[in-house]
Amino acid sequence: MKKNAWVILAALSTLLILTGCSSNSSEHKSSASSKAELVKSSSSKKKHSEKKKESSSEKESSSSSLSSEVSSSSSTQSSEDLGEDRGGYVTTPEAMRGTWYSYFNGNMDKLVVSEYEMTFTYDLGKEESTRHIILYKNLVNKSLDNNASETEKESKKDWYSGWYEDYNGIKFLRIRGMFEQGPGDHFSTHEEEINGQKVTLVLYGIGANDATDLVYYPSEDLAKQQSDVKYGDIDYKF
Repeated sequence: MKKNAWVILAALSTLLILTGCSSNSSEHKSSASSKAELVKSSSSKKKHSEKKKESSSEKESSSSSLSSEVSSSSSTQSSEDLGEDRGGYVTTPEAMRGTWYSYFNGNMDKLVVSEYEMTFTYDLGKEESTRHIILYKNLVNKSLDNNASETEKESKKDWYSGWYEDYNGIKFLRIRGMFEQGPGDHFSTHEEEINGQKVTLVLYGIGANDATDLVYYPSEDLAKQQSDVKYGDIDYKF
């Protein structure tokens, strides 16, 4: 009996040992499999991240290139707008900028002056006529260019040369159209006391001298009110 009991105990011990080894082996395989999956997942994420970075880098490069092209195009357009091929703009005196009126022979004319442009609106009774002027520094005069087509003259009719001259201590802005002959027109600002207040006026003249053809006022009412007034310190042509 004792011999049989020892045989049974030995068999049980052997079974327990084999079961434990099998469990450890299974756990080891499971752990190794999990590690492999983890490494595989990590590698996949790394590749995905690298692809994402490459894609982002390509987009940034493309965006940078597009931005550069737009900037270059904008710079070129800006240069053209500034009239650089005509030497840039001639700026008007700040005191001359604004809207002015001159009342003559029953007609109210208007002059609008901005930084480098002027617009005349002439009252011809039943209709109005407009003359627009853009002032450039180095505009080549083509008044004697017989090869200039009517199309060119029409497209450049607003192009005027502008420059400053002094007459007896007074600073004049002189202008002349690209296809015009002669000395051109001239402008200056002048101050007079009207109704007890100092008022800035714009004096406009045609020709080489400094004589004034028209006086422009800052309002229509003042232009009408003072239309027949002659100031002693202004050299009138008529």
